[in-house]
Amino acid sequence: MIERIKDARPMMDLMAKKVFSNPEITAQFIRDILDLPVHHVKILDGTQIHNHQFEDIKTYVTSIDVLAELNDGTQVIIEIQVAYQFDFIKRLWLYLCNQVTKNADEHKKDRVETHKLAEELLPVYTIAITQKRYFKDDKMVHVYCFKEKNTNDELKVYFKGFEEEQNLALMAFLELEKYNRDKIQEYKKVRWIEFFGNQPYTQSPEKILEQADRIVSRVDWTKEEREMYDERTRYLQAYSSFLATIEKEKKDARMEGLAEGIEKGKVRGIEHGKKMMIISLIKDGLLSKEEGAKQLSISVIELDEYMSANE
Repeated sequence: MIERIKDARPMMDLMAKKVFSNPEITAQFIRDILDLPVHHVKILDGTQIHNHQFEDIKTYVTSIDVLAELNDGTQVIIEIQVAYQFDFIKRLWLYLCNQVTKNADEHKKDRVETHKLAEELLPVYTIAITQKRYFKDDKMVHVYCFKEKNTNDELKVYFKGFEEEQNLALMAFLELEKYNRDKIQEYKKVRWIEFFGNQPYTQSPEKILEQADRIVSRVDWTKEEREMYDERTRYLQAYSSFLATIEKEKKDARMEGLAEGIEKGKVRGIEHGKKMMIISLIKDGLLSKEEGAKQLSISVIELDEYMSANE
């Protein structure tokens, strides 16, 4: 793959957090993906950078989440998923539900009565950027919402402070593995797949992407941040090698199991054919049951059961 910026890893926790710590970039990202009229955002959580010891590398390279609040109070959880996880979509839904519950608990602290909590709640949406594919189609960007099963009408409700009804839930997914420059639709969305995948842009980048590129190019990074990046890169490469080794071992085990299964199948086939031949001889009166059972190394009772099962 041709890298847009040499050795840049926009999906790495350190780079992703620096990108989303910029309110202007985060606002444009949410505006493009969810088609929301975002004026500005406030980053609530998830962009803090710590010099962790990498005792469990998976903690730092497989999952990053950022919580942003829009000017109208809408909250957006941005999740970056590098390694494939079977229950990732359910976990993302759990994050969304947990955030709604957390917001309700905050209102309870303000002595809002339980039956009025629904009036105070504001929208919570999610955006996931995934390295691997989670959906079977070739569509690079999906945005899901609640819809009526037969009419396809979106489920929207009024939230406090909004003049128009809003989606009760939105879950967006950007799948980097599906990137295909020949099948681009809605470029304002796909350009973020190009950005996070470190792909060359297919259209001239706007100022906001140039700003994001400057961050991942590490031009303005401190010495400490560069050292942290180098350390994370080494661990990431080690972890990638570890995953490749595990995948090879799994493949070898599957091939070995397949060969063993074929051999066992051959043996079972021969045994079944021998039994059917002896049963045929017994039915034709050319062989006694006792002799047939002896040939098969089973009892006469077992032979009777086998003959009954194959009638």
